[in-house]
Amino acid sequence: MPPLRGPNVALRPWSTDFGDAVTLSRAWNDPDVVRWTTVPDDRSVEAARRWVGAEGARRDDGLAVDLVATEPGEPDRVHGEVGFVLVKPDRRWAEVGYWLFPEARGAGRATEALRLLTEWAIHDLAIRRLFARTNAANPAAGAVARLAGYDLAGALDGGVEVWVRDRPAG
Repeated sequence: MPPLRGPNVALRPWSTDFGDAVTLSRAWNDPDVVRWTTVPDDRSVEAARRWVGAEGARRDDGLAVDLVATEPGEPDRVHGEVGFVLVKPDRRWAEVGYWLFPEARGAGRATEALRLLTEWAIHDLAIRRLFARTNAANPAAGAVARLAGYDLAGALDGGVEVWVRDRPAG
């Protein structure tokens, strides 16, 4: 994985270093992360440690990429996460997801992280389509997708909006 770094965000894999399991457990227990994303029933540090320990295998198997959004030059200062899961391998389509801790929100970090991940996935990994599902009741999440270059493709039942970013032709 090449260095993925912007002016306000650097992306790195989850690691057993930096206390990532404690950080992830804290995120899984954040009310907004719980409300707007999918988190496991077991949100303990031990469950997070197991998840972090398996992240490299998921990435190596081509199933998912989950990256920590950090402060550039400070890999242990975690702002949140951005990642994708390959949902249609034969078509090279992947669903993206992202979250930030409350203290990191509102400064464009989620947009920058999603933009970095998207450009890497489309250009280096040859992903043909990335999409995000956000809830209309959480307009900030939709704004992140829009500002990262995704187009609103439509809405599903329950107020779920679908945002799409395709690989350019050619």
